[in-house]
Amino acid sequence: MIEKPTLLSIATDPGGEVVHIHADLSSLKRLRSELERMIENLEQDQCDHTHLRPEDWAGYELTTSMLEAEKAAGFRQVHHLKISSWNDIWKIKNDL
Repeated sequence: MIEKPTLLSIATDPGGEVVHIHADLSSLKRLRSELERMIENLEQDQCDHTHLRPEDWAGYELTTSMLEAEKAAGFRQVHHLKISSWNDIWKIKNDL
C-alpha cells in the first residue's frame, strides 16, 4: 500500500497565477516515483495521467495546509492536481 504523504500541499494566489508547493522528503519521493512511471510510459509512446487529491476529495496523495502568510494573503488550497503526459501525436491533436 502507498503511504499517505505527511506534507504535499499546493496553494495558489488569489488570481491563480502563482503556485506554491510545500513538500517533505517522502512526499517528493512519491511525486518523483509517479513522474518516473509516467516517463516510462511516455518512452513507450503511451500517454498517461495521474490525479493527486487530499482525503476530503476522495484521495490520499495531497495534504491540505498552507503558511499563515499565504492564508492572510488570500491564497487558495488546491484540492485536485491532474498531471498529463502527451506524446508528439497527441500534443499536435490537442494544439499543445
